[in-house]
Amino acid sequence: MGFGRYAAYKDHGEFIWRIGYGSKELDEKVVCPFTRANSEEILEQLQLDLETLSYKISRLIHWPLNNKRKAAVLSFAHGIGFPCFKDSNLLQIINTGCKKTEIIKEWSPYINKEWFRYGDWVVDRRRSELNLFLAPDKEVPTLVKHECQLKQCLLNLAETYNGNPNQIKGINYLERKLNELDPSGEVLRRFFRYWNQPSGNLGSPKNL
Repeated sequence: MGFGRYAAYKDHGEFIWRIGYGSKELDEKVVCPFTRANSEEILEQLQLDLETLSYKISRLIHWPLNNKRKAAVLSFAHGIGFPCFKDSNLLQIINTGCKKTEIIKEWSPYINKEWFRYGDWVVDRRRSELNLFLAPDKEVPTLVKHECQLKQCLLNLAETYNGNPNQIKGINYLERKLNELDPSGEVLRRFFRYWNQPSGNLGSPKNL
């Protein structure tokens, strides 16, 4: 409507009324043709919608996700609707190991051409969600608590490696610095002992 006011609308092919960012309710009332709201009411309802959706999603996902991945999945589910997300290929891929190549194949609008059907804004949204999902996060989900000693957690390296020459350059730089600080190589040897030693039981590290 303009001037900070919003009117009810129907999405293409739907029979229900929505308002703002796709909300079907406003202030605990079902949206009808005459529903009107201001910007503050729209944002408050969006917050409630996302909290409810986040709870529903958490009951479906069984694979550990960091905060950025949770946010990306929440945006994706909000965009396609919870019923569609519940039956989506993306949910199955996440719950069966969250393999990076499969995630990209399903989520990327440049590989999964299905997203082009919905217009540029959906393509932009899918691209932003995928970039967020693949972005490094300070808190990497692990089975045991990890108290990172660095500002950028090294556990993110495996998740974000894509063969970029600049990434190889960064690894070469890191290896040179390690050689300067640890010429005997003892630090790296101990690291790989920890890294390759199997756990004593499910998620429990052996005392080293």
